[in-house]
Amino acid sequence: MEESRGHRFIGRTDELRILHNAARTAARGIPRVVTVSGATGMGKTALVEHFTDTVAKEFAVLKAWDIPPKSDLPFYTVTGLLADGTEHLSPPAPEAVGPQPSVLDIGGAVIDLLDSSQETSPVLFWLDDAHRVDLESLQSIGFALLRQDAERILTVICTREAARTARNMGLKDLVPASDHIEVSGFTMSETREFIEDRTARPHSEAKLRGLAVWSHGNPLFLEAALGSYGGNLPDDPAAIDVPSSLSDAVGAWSRSFPPGSRDILNMLAVLDAPATVALLGRLLDSESAGSDAEILVDQHAAMWLPDRVPTLRLVHIGQRDALYAAIPRRERNRMHLRAARLLEPSAAWRHRVAATETYDAALARDLLGAAAREARAGRTALAADHLLASSQVDPDGRRRQDALLSAVRLQVTGGQPRTALRHEEAVLAAAPGPQRDEALGLLNLAKGRDALAASYLNRAREAFTARGDLAQAAYAAAELGVAQGSLGLGQQALSASEFALRHARDDVVRGLAVANRAYGHALLGGPVAGLRHLDRLSAHPSQVPATHTDSLIYRGLFRALSGDLARAVSDLSAAARRREVGVSRISSVTALTHSLWCHLALGEWDEARRNVSVALDIAHTTGRPADFFNLHCFVAVLHAFSGRREQARVALREALSLETSADFSGPGFHLAATRATVAFAAEDFEETVAVLAPVVDESVNTGRSRLYAMRHLPVLGVASARTGDLGRARSVLRELEAAQPHGALVRVVVHWVGGAIAAVDDPAGAVASYEAGLAVPPHGGDPVAYKALMRQDLGALLLATGDTERAREQLRTAEKVFTRLGAARYLQRCRALLEDAGTAAQPAAAGFWETLSDRERDIAGLVGLGWTNREIAARLCLSTKTVEYHLGNIYMKNDIRGRRELRDLMQSRQG
Repeated sequence: MEESRGHRFIGRTDELRILHNAARTAARGIPRVVTVSGATGMGKTALVEHFTDTVAKEFAVLKAWDIPPKSDLPFYTVTGLLADGTEHLSPPAPEAVGPQPSVLDIGGAVIDLLDSSQETSPVLFWLDDAHRVDLESLQSIGFALLRQDAERILTVICTREAARTARNMGLKDLVPASDHIEVSGFTMSETREFIEDRTARPHSEAKLRGLAVWSHGNPLFLEAALGSYGGNLPDDPAAIDVPSSLSDAVGAWSRSFPPGSRDILNMLAVLDAPATVALLGRLLDSESAGSDAEILVDQHAAMWLPDRVPTLRLVHIGQRDALYAAIPRRERNRMHLRAARLLEPSAAWRHRVAATETYDAALARDLLGAAAREARAGRTALAADHLLASSQVDPDGRRRQDALLSAVRLQVTGGQPRTALRHEEAVLAAAPGPQRDEALGLLNLAKGRDALAASYLNRAREAFTARGDLAQAAYAAAELGVAQGSLGLGQQALSASEFALRHARDDVVRGLAVANRAYGHALLGGPVAGLRHLDRLSAHPSQVPATHTDSLIYRGLFRALSGDLARAVSDLSAAARRREVGVSRISSVTALTHSLWCHLALGEWDEARRNVSVALDIAHTTGRPADFFNLHCFVAVLHAFSGRREQARVALREALSLETSADFSGPGFHLAATRATVAFAAEDFEETVAVLAPVVDESVNTGRSRLYAMRHLPVLGVASARTGDLGRARSVLRELEAAQPHGALVRVVVHWVGGAIAAVDDPAGAVASYEAGLAVPPHGGDPVAYKALMRQDLGALLLATGDTERAREQLRTAEKVFTRLGAARYLQRCRALLEDAGTAAQPAAAGFWETLSDRERDIAGLVGLGWTNREIAARLCLSTKTVEYHLGNIYMKNDIRGRRELRDLMQSRQG
């Protein structure tokens, strides 16, 4: 098939200047993102196509778009991008049976693709018609863009809805901020130039004025208006009948073509997808489809795709919408039915629904059956799609509503909560009943409004039970257990979960109920009590079924809180790589956040920093308010112990702004615990007690305080002892002693708090307690950070009692640990004590470490472990180009001659 004669590109000088400036910046290794937005037909795609032609010799071009459109299939667009870009990076097809990959997995694959594509030249990555792309693809691509640092990549995003697209992709947090081009209509002079280029002759201003005013300079409107006159405007300006709308103009344009070509245009609009000449011939029962298509291409009404099989598409999505609206309804329905008979089932359903002028009971029944089959196969997105279609065609109003509400439930529990939230208004408009209450409960869980969610879900469970529908009641009860556990209502969560387990018929529901039951027991009896109810899970995290992912996360949490830090990290890391299955509230961000505290206690602060960087970028693309709240709390603690007081205050302010939007007290408890820990890091022990003691004493927080005791009670106990409140300190110690340890952590903190109490009036007893804590074997992971704090306290105590030599030994060891951790404030105090002991501080690599940014620290730490650039890139979800860029900065800032010297320096720091 031959291309037709092209037209000149008109105007857009300022827009092209922005794009070319961004391209020059990207070519220098500074990635740029440009968003191109504007109304339908304004020429967004034409602008980027022209720009692409001008830079194609210097840039490798990757394009992602939603052709054919399947916005309800998770990862559909990005899967196509990966399949086109490189075969070995392709993830499972979005319609594959079983759990689908996570945004973290697919985002990592996009990073790899962009990385490999820029090996020989910079990359232009073009995401077209982003407003039509499925949410999961947008999130994955957004995650990849947030992880860019030094790539030679220019990303151009075309969309009708700039703000919504940026929000879905997390780009509001992109650094540096993206450029934005708002494409508007042609000026009068550009309109003249456009029309004279298309008609190949000059025209008077009187001829052009009407078109310019009524079209608002919209290029597609002008193209269609000209086409309706066969490319020649009438000589008499008064005879120019300006179409009243874009649909009218495109409809008149289509009528100017011969019948065979016009039929192809209409069929392409009905299909809403490119089509081969062979398929068009079958759909239209035509033997001249090839020649009819050539006429359209020659007149710029359609274009060939660069496929080996001749494939035709419309030139513009706006053209499709206008064409579709202009087709008489009866003809449109006939074409939909023809398509439904010839296409595969997944596409045929859509055409059957579109062809339905009235309610169709048989079609609705078929759609419900298809939804049930897809749900059994694990394809929840397709099942929800069929249910939504059924809700449009079923003659029975009750069944229509049931299908809508069932679709919303599948979307929430299938890992598409944001997609489900699009139907919130329709759910609110539904007739009262238990299904409506259940759907509203799930939607509120997705938004983090747990108290309201619990109210809706409890009402749904009671109503389902009253009418004898125990299977549905079990489902509502399982979700109710999620909300009640979050609210700290251990006994209620336990009761709801037991009800669900007695009556559930579905493995997903049972898996959720098992996790909730364990969490309820943990609230009532502590983390070890929760662990006892998860002992049937496989010891190998990778072998835990997908339906028990939430149980895997809880097991990791309970292990961490009972002191088994190493196995906790194993569970949580495995869970973080999964997509949520059957879970409406727990997410991969939650798993990563719980693992951060484990790394902090284990003294793996570099690993914690690496994880928090990834977790924040995932949260920006898929997160909910609870995810951001928990992450900001942890960031505040990490900054506080690293001596970054201002950054800690900023993180606390972010957490506070999120806490105020919650409708339950849990975030208030965790925020108070965070504020107290930040104060403790600053050695403000009075503030620590003043903030933390009241919330621990509140009865509403009893369950949370019992479960999360290892995170906040040690600092409360030590701070209470140092402020002279020995009664509270001893009470804390008794509570810690009553815990059932599954690792070294519990016994270590017991000795730390006991030593702080004894230090008030029994120095010898304090020394003995501290030494006993330091001698605890590292079962379940050595709590290095707590032991370092204890060594410093022991060194200060020995120094005060005159045992200088032993004091030096403990303080030197603590100094090495604080240097490796980057615990600047404690390192400063430790060195001051060493000076008092007459010992010079160890210079080591502390000065070097302070010159590095957090990302440079992440990379330098892994170099010290002997990792290659490619291994570092995979671990940090970065490209190898970014790793190389940061290594260059590290070398230059510190006059380091190469990788070996950096590795030696890091190994001396890491001990």
